[in-house]
Amino acid sequence: MLLTARIRVRTYELDSFGHVNNAVYLQYFEQARDEYLRLMGLSFADFARTQTQFVITEARVRYIRSAHYGDELLITGEILAQGPASTLFTYKVTRDDTLIAEGETRGAFLSATTGRPIRVPEPFKSAFQTQSKTDRELARPAVDETKNA
Repeated sequence: MLLTARIRVRTYELDSFGHVNNAVYLQYFEQARDEYLRLMGLSFADFARTQTQFVITEARVRYIRSAHYGDELLITGEILAQGPASTLFTYKVTRDDTLIAEGETRGAFLSATTGRPIRVPEPFKSAFQTQSKTDRELARPAVDETKNA
């Protein structure tokens, strides 16, 4: 299943030059991951229940064009690879089919008690499996913040 979120750029996301601050793109990526978990029937309560944490260990963003206040952005992503204890996500941020930014994050599962890496626990293992072509064809944007702007 594709990770998706629709966002309308808000004033507090802008820097002094009037465009979306570079760090905000990582928040957009996080929102797409959170929405993906929700669509898979998971929530932050599942982390507590399984006594795990999911932390971003690497992040990369490539900025291509500026986004500004009021722009409607579509954040899409997918799970590119899954290892025994980590997951690699890839993302694209577009405005009207124009690429604004792209990036990757790698996250690792840690034990909430020891802070050490652990294997991907169920139910996350099933949800984080690399998506099939069928999943991609069925994907649809789930969060649309533009309707509230």
